[in-house]
Amino acid sequence: MTLKEIVERARKGAAVPIVERDVERALSALLASEDIWRVIDLSQVPVMALVRVLAALKDTGLLAWDGGRLVLTQRGREFAASLGIGPRLELKCPHCGGRGTFLGPVADIADKFKDIARNRPEAIQDYDQGYVTEETTLHRVAFMWSRGDLKGKELIVLGDDDLVSIAAALTRAPKRVVVLEIDRRLVDFIRDVARGEGLPIEVAQHDLREPLPPDIARGFDAFFCDPTESLRGFMVFAERGIAALKGPGAAGYLGLTHCEASYGKWREIQRFLLEAGAVIAELRDAFHDYVNWPYIDHMRSWPHLPVHRIPGREEIWYRSALIRIEVVDGPHIEERRYEGDIFSDEEAATT
Repeated sequence: MTLKEIVERARKGAAVPIVERDVERALSALLASEDIWRVIDLSQVPVMALVRVLAALKDTGLLAWDGGRLVLTQRGREFAASLGIGPRLELKCPHCGGRGTFLGPVADIADKFKDIARNRPEAIQDYDQGYVTEETTLHRVAFMWSRGDLKGKELIVLGDDDLVSIAAALTRAPKRVVVLEIDRRLVDFIRDVARGEGLPIEVAQHDLREPLPPDIARGFDAFFCDPTESLRGFMVFAERGIAALKGPGAAGYLGLTHCEASYGKWREIQRFLLEAGAVIAELRDAFHDYVNWPYIDHMRSWPHLPVHRIPGREEIWYRSALIRIEVVDGPHIEERRYEGDIFSDEEAATT
């Protein structure tokens, strides 16, 4: 048995890219944990590719399902050892969770923000929602502040189930905060909080498949968004965000996962950003921790998982990188109108 043979078996009928390194990553994760959600997290292989790899490992006698566990057989362990593969190490800083930041002045609004966030509308599948932990949102705001993209700046948030607008405005640091959000429940919630707390937030219901309102384009120092993970959907969010920026020196913040995005997709996204006149200035992997959404057993990848166990609400397995881009030239964006589904592609796992 070779890596090549396992990959060939995993690729049969697959619509997602699978390479030998994906098998190596899966084996390393399986040596570290027998829990499906932990294996997804540790492997950093797109879920729809990982399930094919796991099936191929089982078919070749290297892996077994034991109740709710994924157990490498003796042959599987010997195979991993023959390749020099060991358990996946997760050596995160115990103080910052691997983010490389601390809250600083944002700590002053932490309790207030968490109290507000407890009453937010629940995530729904209609808009591919799934919000990050309150701690993650606070670290986002701290990171923006540390990069000079918050204090005295005009910030636009594109989609805001994470309530970045509220956390940012509570610091009283930004000059202006604008939110475009498709979900009427969130529009009303953010607007009510802004009124009650006297926060400088303007919020409007807007479907990002439509171009930005004329008074929004080229008016902001920074944008924040956590795009849907399909390539088409990511482009929609990124296109709108970049179109909202004033010009060179303006910054954008986006999230991107390994769970639903292969490195081929990452490459296409990087190419798009460069052509738009922006550069990836910083990337912090696994910066965002997500609270488990209530429709996990209805998401696209659920029927394909080898074992079925609904994780606890705050049992973190879905994470994404924080990407900061900065406009160098332009921006060079021609906004288009998008129709139909922007949430799904072959690699999408949570829609």
